[in-house]
Amino acid sequence: MSQERVMISVSQIKIMTAKHVLKAAGIEAFDMDKRDSAHVGLFGDIQLYVLAEQADRARGILKEEEVI
Repeated sequence: MSQERVMISVSQIKIMTAKHVLKAAGIEAFDMDKRDSAHVGLFGDIQLYVLAEQADRARGILKEEEVI
């Protein structure tokens, strides 16, 4: 199953909020932390992915809920 990125943030709290909102809508989301641990999160970001077939719906929900 193919995944598609729906959000990028430097805030773990914002990613957690997005995952909660999507889960409530029945969409499972997966995050990938690309921050550089050697620099205490100063470089890089956290990316949020969903199944490709749910990406448009997920983006719509995140915009509607003002997460992105």
